[in-house]
Amino acid sequence: MQTAPIRWTYSGGTDPLCGTGATLAERVLAYSMATLFTAIILMADHYRDVPIADGWRIALLAFFAFDIAGGAVANMLNSCKRFYHTGLQTGEGLNARLAKTPMLFTAIHVHPIIVAYFFQGSLLNAAVWYALLLASVAGVLAFPLYLRRACATALTVLALLGNQLLLPLGTGLEWFIPCLFIKMVLGHVVQEEPYRAS
Repeated sequence: MQTAPIRWTYSGGTDPLCGTGATLAERVLAYSMATLFTAIILMADHYRDVPIADGWRIALLAFFAFDIAGGAVANMLNSCKRFYHTGLQTGEGLNARLAKTPMLFTAIHVHPIIVAYFFQGSLLNAAVWYALLLASVAGVLAFPLYLRRACATALTVLALLGNQLLLPLGTGLEWFIPCLFIKMVLGHVVQEEPYRAS
């Protein structure tokens, strides 16, 4: 069995994206995957018969791809787990307080409604997904710690199925809800041991 030391302490400037104290490898992984996912999503849209993004909407799509698809990877980093699941440190401000409060941090992710509005998706489905996101995070937090990862996985799988079969957000946005649930429900909310680099 492979083991690694666990470290809950960190120091340095607040980094809500990669987690304060992230190693170079963690930063490279998070930013390179966010960039790759963004490029794939933009390319897929560009070559679509009828692209959903044009003009300034390309920049908006890129922002959401980087934030949501990239955040799905970043929120799994040990540095993020360490940052999100420890108390507020001296000198940390509003951004850190927000990131460390799961329901509040989730509540500001009104992203499904914004993308549905600007990319001609279903606003009704977007509102339902936003409510389901909040309910999923609350549901995971209601479970004992040892069951949260499994609960979060189950809810994320349900979101994957629901996105495909019941409540599509819109053409060209098929990636959005799965990535959002991976980022928030499976990544942000689930406390896991933050292994440190050996």
